Amino acid sequence: MNRKHIYIISALIALLALTPSTTFAQKKKKKAKEPKLTEAEILRNAKLEEMTYATQKIVFVDSTVVDKQQLHDFLKIPSETGSFCKATDISPTCQGMAFVNEMGNKAYLVNRDSMLCSCDLIDGQWTEPAKLEGLETLGEKAVFANPFVMADGTTLYFAAKSDEGIGGFDLYVTRYSADYNKFLTPEIVGMPFCSTSNDILYIVDEYDRIAWFATDRNQPEGKACIYTFIPTELRETYDSSIDYELLSSYARIDAISATWGDGTERDKALKRLQTAISRSENEEKVSASRLSFVINDNVVYHSPTQFRAEGNASRFNTLCEMKEKISELTTRLDTDRNYYAKANESDRATLRQEILSLETELEKLQQESNNLEKDIRNAENKKILR
Repeated sequence: MNRKHIYIISALIALLALTPSTTFAQKKKKKAKEPKLTEAEILRNAKLEEMTYATQKIVFVDSTVVDKQQLHDFLKIPSETGSFCKATDISPTCQGMAFVNEMGNKAYLVNRDSMLCSCDLIDGQWTEPAKLEGLETLGEKAVFANPFVMADGTTLYFAAKSDEGIGGFDLYVTRYSADYNKFLTPEIVGMPFCSTSNDILYIVDEYDRIAWFATDRNQPEGKACIYTFIPTELRETYDSSIDYELLSSYARIDAISATWGDGTERDKALKRLQTAISRSENEEKVSASRLSFVINDNVVYHSPTQFRAEGNASRFNTLCEMKEKISELTTRLDTDRNYYAKANESDRATLRQEILSLETELEKLQQESNNLEKDIRNAENKKILR
């Protein structure tokens, strides 16, 4: 290579060094600009990350997908926990479903302004809905739904959509303070019970150590998934050394089987759940037979909350107790009569006296029951015709 060639090559190298390479620049794709997050989105993402690290360790027993409109119909909670009914059965100014405590004398519900309220049953009449104080921290635009109160009468769970949340509806918990005569500042329940979707219901059956929560995350329109889980007295979180992706999977509830461990606790919970369901179904059968009270040819009551005449709800409960006693006495009487046919003379003498005593008691109770039923019916008809 001669000196001329060397000069030409050197010049070309210098030119390339001084001039941007349009060839590479044209081939190189421009990096797409990431959308700029708003301050609210940045705060929400930070909150989500913080909540993920605090995900509660929970054993999920089972899950099932239902129509949102049938959410409360699916749940078989025992009477010791309370019950649900249509809010309009309590007050015509309310909407959705109402929760009635296990005593049947206090209801929690949402009014037409989407505010949480309570009503008390006094002399068979529900009081006007009174707004629950202390929930204002969620903002004036907060929308409430699905209240549930623990057996202690002070711990309140509910769903709410507000600017303070992380998604659509979030689950909150608060406690009533007798000192301040209001509920304390609500706290978000946290993961895995909260998400960026709608988390809408949280119920705990302390008697059977079974709990449920409902969400529409990963569900088609109009559907919700009800998760059954084992409630814990203390909040236990995962070890800080756990992989973040695995922790996120627990927070999202990607697979309930991942929470079972060796399956022992789940198996025990399944047995408790089946017992609770059976007991609830038996209670429903009894309730269905009890709650079919004919007022007249056009009106039949199916809930104690439907009674309008003062004191009738209480009298109806007394009537139900009397009918149960009548059923019990009838069973005993049938048993004694069957045994009497096979007994010897000595046993018959004893049974004869017992049978006569039962017959007298039964006849008296039936007469009292008939009179009370007539009084209740007459009082309701007078109230209806006014």
